Amino acid sequence: MNISQMEEAVKNLVSDLVSSKVDQNEFIYQLMVAYGHRKTTIGRIKSGERNLAKVEGEVRAKRHIYFKQSQNDCVLLDIDNMKKEPSVARDKIRFVIATDFNQLVALDTRTHDTLDIEFTELGKHFDFFLPWAGMEKAVYKGENPADVKAAEKMAKLFDLIKADNFSEENKDDTNALHNLNVFLTRLLFCFFAEDTGIFKQNQFSAELESHTKVDGSDVDGYLNRLFEVLNTSKDNRGDLPDYLANFEYVNGGLFANTIASPRFSTKSRKMLIECGSELDWSDINPDIFGSMIQAVVHPDQRGGMGMHYTSVTNIMKVIEPLFLDELYAEFENIEDNIDAKLKPSRLRKLHDRIAEIIIFDPACGSGNFLIIAFKELRKLEMEIIKRLQELDQNDNQDDLFGDVGLDSSFSRIKLSQFYGIELDDFAHEVAILSLWLAEHQMNVEFKAEFGECEPTLPLQSSGQIVAGNALRLNWFSVCPNNGEEIHIIGNPPYIGARKQSPEQKEDMKHTFFNENSFNIGSLDYIAGWFLKGANYISGTQKFAFVSTSSICQGEQVSFMWDGILRKNVNIILAIPAFKWTNNAKNQAGVYCVIVGLGSKDKSSNKKILVDNYWNSVAYINPYLTSTNITAVKPRSTPLSSLPKMGIGNKPVDGGGFLFTENEKNSFLEIEPKAKPFFKKWFGAQEFNSGVYRWCLSLQKISDEEISNLPQVARVIEKVKAFRLKSTSKPTIKLAGTPRNFHVENFPSTNFLIIPKVSSSVKDYLPVGLLKKEDLASDLLNVISSEDLFFMGLLSSKIHLIWTTAVSGKFGNGIRYSSKICYNTFPVPEVTEEQKNQVRSAALNVLLEREAYSDMSISRLYSDSMPISLKKAHEILDKTVEQLYTAELLDTEEEKLNLLFNLYNKMTGGQNA
Repeated sequence: MNISQMEEAVKNLVSDLVSSKVDQNEFIYQLMVAYGHRKTTIGRIKSGERNLAKVEGEVRAKRHIYFKQSQNDCVLLDIDNMKKEPSVARDKIRFVIATDFNQLVALDTRTHDTLDIEFTELGKHFDFFLPWAGMEKAVYKGENPADVKAAEKMAKLFDLIKADNFSEENKDDTNALHNLNVFLTRLLFCFFAEDTGIFKQNQFSAELESHTKVDGSDVDGYLNRLFEVLNTSKDNRGDLPDYLANFEYVNGGLFANTIASPRFSTKSRKMLIECGSELDWSDINPDIFGSMIQAVVHPDQRGGMGMHYTSVTNIMKVIEPLFLDELYAEFENIEDNIDAKLKPSRLRKLHDRIAEIIIFDPACGSGNFLIIAFKELRKLEMEIIKRLQELDQNDNQDDLFGDVGLDSSFSRIKLSQFYGIELDDFAHEVAILSLWLAEHQMNVEFKAEFGECEPTLPLQSSGQIVAGNALRLNWFSVCPNNGEEIHIIGNPPYIGARKQSPEQKEDMKHTFFNENSFNIGSLDYIAGWFLKGANYISGTQKFAFVSTSSICQGEQVSFMWDGILRKNVNIILAIPAFKWTNNAKNQAGVYCVIVGLGSKDKSSNKKILVDNYWNSVAYINPYLTSTNITAVKPRSTPLSSLPKMGIGNKPVDGGGFLFTENEKNSFLEIEPKAKPFFKKWFGAQEFNSGVYRWCLSLQKISDEEISNLPQVARVIEKVKAFRLKSTSKPTIKLAGTPRNFHVENFPSTNFLIIPKVSSSVKDYLPVGLLKKEDLASDLLNVISSEDLFFMGLLSSKIHLIWTTAVSGKFGNGIRYSSKICYNTFPVPEVTEEQKNQVRSAALNVLLEREAYSDMSISRLYSDSMPISLKKAHEILDKTVEQLYTAELLDTEEEKLNLLFNLYNKMTGGQNA
């Protein structure tokens, strides 16, 4: 069933209940049918076999539903009592629902969303229960404010220590800064240890405060001695005062290297103590280290070293659809559908599976992805063990299950299952430390649940984190691939081809050596990770990366994806463009995608996130829709019956020919005879603002006329001088014809224009109609036609959907290219009558614009668009859409897939 069918089924059910065609006692069963529940399952609930409720009018099924028919006006009271029932948590009930058939109230226990509506409005809110149909609403965990607070506090400490220890002469001393970073890492461990049971509560902060002077003069000496103690086993410490001897042996290499602690002042000592005593580090996610690094490392260094902090929210967007959702689905399937006698063995098999899974992040930074993946697998493991314990108790009671064979003393998820590569040495060390701390956090939870766990100290070996260049290293050497279940995850650095350093360009040459299907000079840096991932995986192995949305737009699609998809891989999951956020300061407002790949012969299950719901599809293309198309390739001529598109005029004049209104008037006061040579000048800014400039257009002026216009002659000499100063040979040559532009485009009729860059495009792509006397700059695309049929096509929603999918992006706007947007745009064969209908609708749009001539294009096409103009566009959209299909298409994805299918047909499936 698709969403439309489910919506219709729910509306029909409500209608049938209101008209008494369906008995109220059948409502909950028919509601489950509407969302695709198997009738056999519903039959078992209805018969009482799977209904755990013992009260008439109630239905309770594990992991699915707790439903009650309420008496009049008792719905809210009932729902409040129902959600407090211990069985809701114990049986992992997803939806708690109560209704008296006048009012309906529901709770989604996973997302904590609530629904409180009139019963007859249920059809409008049918999407609330879509998780029953496997369409999980993508609601991801928010950020922990404690993380942000700790990062900011540590940044202040860092700044104070730098002020105490660095002068203007040595502020950029790389070795000294590295030692400071390692010192901070040690402090972070101590803060964490004293709040989480590794050390005694507040031991580090309290002893520091008690045994150092207020002026901070002896803090460095105290810390040097303490760190030496932490690196020495108790057997080898000799005689020490109790305040040092009481600290546990840490091991693990964290304190192994002798690095002198920095000097402290009164202020920095006070901040150091506050960091320990005022923050509860037990609330901190180990991924705080990534945020901390962003707060204390210079942005240029951070970007250049490839250290990218990713929030927990965004990490979950990768690991949930890649492997975590599948593991939980298997766990729930065992609970819901497996015979009771077989459950223990199936749960043990699942436990075996997660104990052998390999997680590999080849751009791991400070370990954020690995940490969250580790913690999530540990949480699932605890769920499995708890269920096995329940079954073991049942076994002891009535010998129903046989030997459960449970040993929950220690976790089987080990840090040795987690691999990473990181370029920066400090981030590499932080990743190792962070994994240790994550393991300790999970051990604490494990002990709270099961009574015991492995001790944290002394630290054992951590994850398999390698310091090095991921594009130079052999991934098979870093993370041996022997056919295990391996999931590669991460947020590799995305650097455009033009912004790559010489070293990064060499990395790309090394990575793509002997790869003839790629235009290396045009590839984004992240393409290297996609290629190495595609070459690494086999069988059921998969990978998913976060990337800027640019890899799924414009020419980058043909540059990158043609070659990647020739490997034995398919795109298996996709989250289209979303705005990037994390919990660190100065978040970058970029748009990202998440793309996952799997082997062609093992990747039948594919899914795309659409409107916050996962849709299962047969194919995912590089534009992250479901049409079977590889890449829309640039064309030099239109695919459809469209006039040629060129660019506007490019003077290369140093601004000599261009004038504002006031500048033109002042010029004409001196030389009024020059008036016929001034023409209105439109670039993208002038078109959008409505404030045009003037251009002195001298292509057809004679020498005799120039001799009578000394001001004009001076402009020509000024332009000539500008061109002669250039280092560009074509520009110097152009100085020989100073009256001409570098690029000239003078249509003989009124003409259409589209800005090359349209910022913040939402619902409409503004298209302009200029007079033949006007001049368009090279910031405008120009179509030498005034036919409103073409204007209607290009102004339509259908064209915007195409353009948004295939164009390059400029921020959250569009970079409109004739080769990739216009020349590839598929238009069906149309009759003259259909053209006239589009012309009429386009004329109405122009008339509505004219009715608001006091408003600029930017204002007209903003959130405050006049209603009448919006209606005119809606009529135009419907008229153009009817050229393509008589069917009603509800979603943009359906419309885009229609366009891709037509494009495939028109290109013969060659995508060229």
